[in-house]
Amino acid sequence: MAIDLRKIDPELNYSLKQIAQFLEISYGTILKLRKGAKLKSIRIGKKYYVQGKDILSYIHNG
Repeated sequence: MAIDLRKIDPELNYSLKQIAQFLEISYGTILKLRKGAKLKSIRIGKKYYVQGKDILSYIHNG
């Protein structure tokens, strides 16, 4: 199944769970990408978020 990039707004922040759903990969894989600095994240309170532009950049550049 192809990823619908239209669902990802470059200006919004997405939770790690939302990203797992968009990319159709496990939450654990998202955590590994975040910890490995392959997916740039920001911390707000106790939760991590990723900007839409960084998700799109990861998809295009791997």
